[in-house]
This record gives sequence, structure tokens and C-alpha cells, in this order.
Amino acid sequence: LKQPRAHSLLSIVAACAHSRTPAGNLQCRDAACERLVPAMEWQGDEARAMQLCQLFTLASSPDNAVQQQVMETLRQFSAMPDFDLYLVTVFAKMQNQPEIVRQRAGLLLKTNVSRAASIPPQVAEYIQANSLAAVRDPSKVIRHTAGTVITTIVQKQGVGACMQTLDRLAACLGEGNAEVVEGSFNALNKICEDGVRILKEFWEAPPEHTMPFVQWCTERLLPRVFEYASPNAPVHARQNAMECLNHFALNYIFSDAKYPAFQPYAKKYVEVLGALAQDSDVNVLRDVCKGFVCVIENNWECKTEQMCQVVLQYMLKACRHPEYVVRLEALEVWTPCTNSPVLQQLVRPMLPELVPVLLANMVYSQADYMGMEQAQIDDDNAAVPDDAADIKPRCHKEKGDEEDDDDPKAQGGGAWGAEWTARKAAASSLDYLANSFRGEILQHVLPLIQQKLEDQSWEVQESGVLALGAIAFGCMENLIQFLPQVMQLLLRLCEAEKPLLRSISCWCVSRFSQWICYEQSPGQTEVLRSVLKALLQRVVDKNKRVQEAACSAFATLEEEARIQLVPYLDDIVSTLVQAFNKYQAKNLLILYDAVGTLADSVSLELNRPQYVRALLEPLAQKFDAVADNDRSIIALFECLSQLAQHLGPSFLPIVPRIVERCVRLIQNGARAAQMWLQNPNEFEKPDREVMAASIDLLSGIVEGLCEKTGELVLKERNFICVVPEVLKDTALQVKQSAFALVGDSAKYCIDYLRPFLPEILPQCAKALRDNTSATVSNNASWAIGEICVKVGPEFMGPYLGDLLGALGSVLARQTGAPQQQLLMQNVCITLGRLGLVCGPQMGKAFPEFSKVWCEVMKNARWDGEKVNAFQGLCHMIKSNPQGCLECVPQLTAAICSFCPQPPPVLQPEFASILVSYKQMLGANWATVYNQMGPDVHLKLAHMYGITLQ
Repeated sequence: LKQPRAHSLLSIVAACAHSRTPAGNLQCRDAACERLVPAMEWQGDEARAMQLCQLFTLASSPDNAVQQQVMETLRQFSAMPDFDLYLVTVFAKMQNQPEIVRQRAGLLLKTNVSRAASIPPQVAEYIQANSLAAVRDPSKVIRHTAGTVITTIVQKQGVGACMQTLDRLAACLGEGNAEVVEGSFNALNKICEDGVRILKEFWEAPPEHTMPFVQWCTERLLPRVFEYASPNAPVHARQNAMECLNHFALNYIFSDAKYPAFQPYAKKYVEVLGALAQDSDVNVLRDVCKGFVCVIENNWECKTEQMCQVVLQYMLKACRHPEYVVRLEALEVWTPCTNSPVLQQLVRPMLPELVPVLLANMVYSQADYMGMEQAQIDDDNAAVPDDAADIKPRCHKEKGDEEDDDDPKAQGGGAWGAEWTARKAAASSLDYLANSFRGEILQHVLPLIQQKLEDQSWEVQESGVLALGAIAFGCMENLIQFLPQVMQLLLRLCEAEKPLLRSISCWCVSRFSQWICYEQSPGQTEVLRSVLKALLQRVVDKNKRVQEAACSAFATLEEEARIQLVPYLDDIVSTLVQAFNKYQAKNLLILYDAVGTLADSVSLELNRPQYVRALLEPLAQKFDAVADNDRSIIALFECLSQLAQHLGPSFLPIVPRIVERCVRLIQNGARAAQMWLQNPNEFEKPDREVMAASIDLLSGIVEGLCEKTGELVLKERNFICVVPEVLKDTALQVKQSAFALVGDSAKYCIDYLRPFLPEILPQCAKALRDNTSATVSNNASWAIGEICVKVGPEFMGPYLGDLLGALGSVLARQTGAPQQQLLMQNVCITLGRLGLVCGPQMGKAFPEFSKVWCEVMKNARWDGEKVNAFQGLCHMIKSNPQGCLECVPQLTAAICSFCPQPPPVLQPEFASILVSYKQMLGANWATVYNQMGPDVHLKLAHMYGITLQ
């Protein structure tokens, strides 16, 4: 085909600039629009509309030059004040134009609407009127594009301003024309999806913020939708109705008391699920299964035991459905059943039938293969570079973070594809069931696993290995007698011909790490040696995904084996160095984790010249080669931080270049963050995770070098100078890491930190007051405690009032959340350390927090920090004995938490305090004594000889 001439576009622009001829047939007064919403009077230019159509036609050209000219011409068109009106006219009214032309006009209109700062009401009405007309278009593509435009308008203008349009869409569901119903449903589904998202965002907001949408849904929309959620409705209507209802059901809108207007629909929704449970359409069945999982998982009030029994039997049948998408959703029901004693009792008699169904779903399906990269199937591909798109973004793990290992979907990637599949859902279900029923499930599952392992098909064998790994945690004790033979089989399969079978075998071996490393097991040393040998061979496998599975399995084994790895360090380090030379970009991330975990596991045993040289050389090469904007730098920095902590001075050869780069990355990141915060529309949001990883790496160096940090590093480059500016950042991960660096620096090199404390201490107080993150507050509190014991009372004096107010504010906000409980303990420990250093000043403030302090510290773990904090308590009581007079029962319980005997440094202090309070209370002692529990009475008498008399 002949390519259009470039100058033809320029002539269009010229024609646009000079054409002013009105075109009466573009006037918006058609009957459809008028009966939907009042439309403003607007007359367009027919020539311009045709020029736009020509532009959208030319947009299909494969010629880049033509594409660029189209974009430039459209940009010039967009300067016209009524450009959007032309777009809606081309999209909704010019039915003689090709579908692709009209669709492009509609999509550009949607983009313009979403980007507009505001839309004049008359223009918004005009767009809505014509888009509503397009919902009736014979073309499905145009109807769906109309739905997208209407949804965007509703987002922009708000539900209240678009109520007439929404009502009209809901009314269209009652029409006899199937295309109109389909188009209306498509638009309504998009609107409901967005609306439900907003309801969740405004969960804690006052009702008036969500009232218009809630009222419209409950009064106008849902009654009509439920009419179509019936076996008698056309298939497209049933599909759309279930999709619409699931937007509400799956997002807790029907079941949560937050929106009571929706709750009457919960029972009706469950009835719909029952009515459509035997539907002939796959999409309807899929959504029915989603609905049943939601009802079971979230324990809906309308759920009865009898109903659950019927639903579970239905879902068991659905797990055998020939259609994959139905099985995928049905398999999700078994995991939530393990969280309820009632549901567990219902599942127990189903195990003989359920377990074979789960194992049948564990064999690789076409959907599994479609979700895999080619690298997971190819055999010898270790030398093939990774595609950047296949590398999952790496998130930095800050100090104090807690990883969630319980979500199988979060772990769904790796060596078996990134997509959540029926195979993974079945394996996850078996894992949870094994943890619930333990040995009880073995009689049903072991014969099937043995049968699969003996099968001639490698795919069936592979599913048997997956099932074996799935039951490992829950059934470990009952499997012990079989494990020597099982391990021999798994180690043989680690050498299987098929990469996917080698991969799953490596993973399965790691699932038995606890048994492998249990030193009392017969022949344990030989088992560990054999496992390490097999895994290390696979770490340098010729297949990239086998490398990935083996390296991950080895890292899991490292965490369990720890010091048992020392005799094998020569082979381990040698293999890891080979891997550095062999791995492509994706597997390097796992290799960094394995090296860092090795340092954590064997600690100082790795600090030998041959190991240090071997590991630091490739790591230094990677450090020099990786670009600042390469996300793999995060995993590399975490690995280097772990090595720095354990290698100490041996890490020094690469410290200068690490410090220089980290300081540069932190300073550049801080500047970029400041510019972005001031002008978010002009500047790109910086990558704060690289900043946080850089700060943590500096912390690792400080922890490794300890008191030598100042002399060996900070004397040449005091990197602590970056902290005050970094603490002004709003990113929580940056603050968290920065406060950790402050605490480490206070502990080991206070002289280099001291000049910056006038800026840092107020930031510590601010973080505690804001309390935007428990881990940020934890690190800020800990840093205060480390600082105060180093700088003394005179330095702390000017800041004490501010810090006390901030620490006290945390105690005043006490909640039952586990993270907040840990924060409360850390704050109390810091208050105790302040009391140890600044006793007289702290004594004055002590009555404000003494009772809460005693209640919290009673439950704190007995360790050095608790002892240290109670020494501070004794100092505060000595300075102000009245401070605890109102909470003697709580104080006594806290003191008696050091049972059966307090440490020698505290015993005489505690005895003196208790005797003094008994004397001070005099005749009131009996009343106070009776407020203490019987256990405290026993401890008081046994440990201090104090009784009621």
C-alpha cells in the first residue's frame, strides 16, 4: 500500500486553522440524547470532524514519521476549546466511520477527561448524553468504549453530579434490546468497580462522603441487577449481573456493618449463588465459585452449618469441572476452611474424596505452561541473558520489617511461573489441610504420592514431589520413619532429565530442612552432607530455573543448618563463586540472598582470608558494574550489609568505594525527593528503596567495625552528615533505616554523631509523635536510648522535655496491635535508660507514665535491656518516691516478673523499694496488698519475705 504523503497532514493543519464553516448536521439535538439528559446547543465544523477522522485513520500507519505527525497534529487540534466536543461527535454520532476511528476518538476523549483539571457542567452533560447514546450502538467495541468514557466522567464529576446519567443506565437494564442491556451493564460494571474502590478508601470517612453512591446502588441499581441474576435471564445478562454483584460481595460491601444499607442484599446474594450454581455458562460458574469462597472465607452472618456442608460438596464437585477457570476458583475454598473448627469438622469426612481431587489438579496443565517463561522449559540455557521484563522488581527489606510467609500467592513466582494457577492453589490447599489434620491426612495422601512417584510420566512424578513438599510441614513428625528413603529418592530426582522435575525436587528437599538439620537424627551428618552435595550441584545447573530453585532451597537450608555448615564451607564458597560467574541477572538476586544468609548463619567462621577473598572479588566486580538505577542494586547492598556486619575489618578493602557511592546515592535521592515533594507534577518520584538500602549498608559497616568505625572510616569520610537531611524525607523506609543508622552510630562512634544531634534529636521526637509507622517509631526510640547512655545528662537536658512528651504520647495511644505492643515495650525501655542517665529530671515526670510503664514492662522478655530499664526505674523512684505511690500493685507485679530470682544488680534495690512503699502506705498497705493477685502474693513472700502483715 502506498504510504500517505507527509505534507497531506500539514495541509490538514492548515485547513483546521482557517476553516470556520458551520456544519448543521453536527448539531447535538438527536432524539436519543434529548430523552437522556438535556443537551447544550453546540454546532461543530463538519470539515474539522472529517479531518479528525482522517487523522485517526492515519494513526494505523506503520510509518513512524506518519505516527509522529499524527500526534503533533492532534496536539494542535487539542488547543481548540471545543476539541472534546468534536471527539465525542466522531465517537458517538458518526456511525458511517470505521469502528477503529470512532474507538480512537472515544479513547482520546476518555484520556482528555481524566487529565482535565475541571470540566464545565454543560460540556460534561454533552459528553454524558452522547456517550449514553453510544451505549446503544450496534458495535460492541463502541458500547464498551462508551462505558469507559462514562465511568471516567463519573470519576471526575462525582456521583451526585452524574445522577441522571446513572439512573438512565440503570433504567436501560429494563429494555428488551439485548445490545442496550449489554452496553449498559458494561458501563455499570466499570462504574461499580470504581465506586466500590472508593467505598473502601473512605471506610473511615463520615457517611456523607459515600451517601450518593450507596443510595443509588441500594435503591436504583441493585434491584435491577438481581433481576438479571436469574437462570431465566439471557447468558450475557447473567454474566454481567454476577460480575456486578461480585464487585460488592468480594470487597466486603454486602457483609460488613460499615455500610448497613447493603446488608439486606447479603442473603439475596447467597440465594443467587445457589440459583446459578448449575448454570451452563463457564463465566457464570466461575463467578459463583468466587462468591462461595467469599462467603465461606469471610464468615458471613447468613452462613449456617448446613449451608456450608452443601457449599463444600458443591465446591468439591467444581474442583473436578472440565473447565480450568472453574477449577481455579473452586480450589480456593479449602484454605479458609482450615481456619474454622466448624468447617474443619465438615471437611474431615470429605478427605478421602478431596485429597485425590487436589492431587489430580497438581499435574501441570496448559495454563501452567502458558504462565511460564521459555527458560523454565528449555534445558541448557544458563548462558542466555535474561529479558529485563522477566525480572521481578526487588523490594528492600528494612531493619525491623516482618516478612509475611503465609501468603502463598505472594510466593507464586520463582521457578514455576509467576501466575497463580490451579496447580498452585491445589498444592497450597493440601499444605494447609496437612497443617490442620496432620497425621490423619497421611492415610489418604501417601498411597497416592507413592503411586505418582512410580508413574512413567515425568509430569505425574513431578506432581507427586509437589504433594510431598506440600505435606512436609504439617506431617513432618509422622513422616520421620519414611524420610531416609524419601530423601534418597528426592536426591536422585534432583538429577532428573527434565528441568522442572529437578526444580521441584530441590524445593521439596528444602521443605524437610528441619529434619535434615536435626542433630539427634540417626545418620544426620551423612544426610546433611548428601543434601548439600546435591543442592550445590544444582546451584550451578545448566538450566536457569533449576539454578533458581536450588539456590533458594540452599538459602532455606542455610537458615536451619547455621553452624553445621562450617565443615562444608570450602565447597559452599567455591560453588557460590562459580555461580557468580555463571548466573544471569535474575538469579543473581537469589545468589545475593544466599551469600548474605550464609554470613548470618556461620558468622565469624566466614571471616577467613580464603573465603573473604573469594567472595569479595566477584561482589566488588558486581558493585562496580551495576548502574545506580538498576533495581538489583538493592539485593546487592543487602548482601554487602550482611557481609559487612560479620566480616568486620576484613571487609575494609571495599569500604571506601562503598561509602562514597552510598553517600552519593543518599544525597542525590534526598535532593530528588525534595524537588518531587515541592513540584510533584514536574519531577519524577525518586526511588526511596535504593536510598534505604544505601543507609542500611552504612549501618552494616558500623555494626561490623564497631568502635573502630571512627578511626578506620569516619575519620576520612564522616558519612553521618547525610542523616539530618534524610530524616526530613517523608518516606517511611528511609526514616526507618536512618534512625537505625543513628542508633548504631551512637553505640559505636558517638563523637562523630554528636555534632548532628541538635538536628537529629528533635526528629526522633517528631517521629514518635507522628507514629506513622511502628518500625520507624521503634528505631527512633531505640536511637534515643543509645544516645542518652553515651552523651550523659548535661547534653540531654535541653532535649529531655521534648523527648519525654513524644515518648509519653506513644504510651497514651496504646493499642492491642502486636506491633504497637512491641513499640510500647521499646518506648518503656528507652524511658528506663533515660531514667538511668537523667534520674533527677526523669523522676519529676515519672508519675505521668509510671502505671503504664509497669504494666507494659511486666510482660517484657527478661533480657539485658529489661534489666537496664529496671535499673532506670529504681533511679526514678529514688528521685521521686511519690511517683509510684498510686500504682504500687502494678509496680509490684512488674518487679515480681523477675521470677524466681531477680539479677543481683536489682535484688537489693527491689527489696528496698518494696519495703519502703509498705512503710509509706502504713494502714493502707492491706488495701493495696489485696489489689495484687495471688501469684504476686506468693512471689512477694518467696522472693522478698513481704506479706500482708
